[in-house]
Amino acid sequence: MSVTTFMARRYLQAGRSNRFFSWISALTIAGVAIGVAAMIVVWSVINGFEAELRRRFLAANAHIMAYRFPSGISEPDGLAQQIKDDFPKDVVGVAPFTYYETMARKDSVLHATLVKGTSPILRESVQSLRAITEPPEAMDLIQKEVDDAAAGKPLPDVPTVVVGSGLLSLLDAKVGDEVSLLDPKAGDTASAPMKAFKIRGVLDTGLKHYDNKQMVMSIPAAQRFFGMGRRVTGLEIGLKDPWTSTEVLPRMEEKYDLSLREWQSLNRPLFEAMQMERVVILLITALVAAVAGFNILTTIFVAVSQRQRDISVLKAIGATNRQILTLFVKQGAYVGVVGSVFGMGLAFGISKILQRYQFIDLPDLYLLARLPVSYDWWVYVGVSVVSLFIAVMAGLFPAALAARVDPVQGFRGNEGAG
Repeated sequence: MSVTTFMARRYLQAGRSNRFFSWISALTIAGVAIGVAAMIVVWSVINGFEAELRRRFLAANAHIMAYRFPSGISEPDGLAQQIKDDFPKDVVGVAPFTYYETMARKDSVLHATLVKGTSPILRESVQSLRAITEPPEAMDLIQKEVDDAAAGKPLPDVPTVVVGSGLLSLLDAKVGDEVSLLDPKAGDTASAPMKAFKIRGVLDTGLKHYDNKQMVMSIPAAQRFFGMGRRVTGLEIGLKDPWTSTEVLPRMEEKYDLSLREWQSLNRPLFEAMQMERVVILLITALVAAVAGFNILTTIFVAVSQRQRDISVLKAIGATNRQILTLFVKQGAYVGVVGSVFGMGLAFGISKILQRYQFIDLPDLYLLARLPVSYDWWVYVGVSVVSLFIAVMAGLFPAALAARVDPVQGFRGNEGAG
């Protein structure tokens, strides 16, 4: 250990003659730790929130949707194969779907619903619905209806339906109950015929605006109920890389006479608002860092003023200006390192508490019910490096003043320092 490092650490520790300064040092380190923890927790939450939203949007939506509404697509199989042939490097799967809006009723409760018809096996090549269905075997029952229809077998009188978790609660229903759907083709809602469906599973995307309205059934059941014949509403397209959807979409628009939409455009205002929030959060965290920097600056200034005599002694026995400068810069760096270590530990503890106990409920505006936390070690390292840089920069100016202390003036200036 060098002399400057030893003395920098010694100056921050308590001494019999100057316990007051040791308290200032401790409070400064605590301030840095709190600032580092605050910055890490804020960025962990905002990163976790955005990552969780994107993950759930990807689970609930195909990467690209190609549709023709309300007329529909009459030859979905041929079009699906054409898309695979035209974009072999981008597309991993294509699945047909139907989409219709109607009303669901359970006993005396009536609620709007969006009914989606799908083929689970084909949908698996795009994205798995089993991962967000409880129990996953409910998708096997829907697939059986698809296979039976393809084999010419009749559909059951009461087809299977998987209901969004929020809608299930709104209807005051449970798995095993029957729910009735209103025929949307009927002109008079009051006397419109109702069709019964059996609830076999719960769809839980984690996004309230999906879970509160969506139902999933087999494509043949949806086609029969909505009078679509063999037509489908559109095709769901899965990509090898979901993030290339904005690049693939324009090329598809040039080739096909269809309406196309990619997953990143869904709720785009939300993600744009989050980017704006990142700028605001950056400014706030910069202010937190500035406060911590001023605390370090003040601490080093106090150290320089109280160590005038020590500086003079060091210079009298041969210490150079550069060594004096290094001593106090290291003192600031030591505060930054210790504060950052404690701050990372504090941030990790707070993040674990937020993740485990989930005592913060988000309003419907934010789509997620709970506050997600991301454990990105780059955030921890990045914030700590920035904090250390600020600590060194904050100690540089008072250290430069210390290096210019005249030995004679130092002996006169602070006779009581030790």
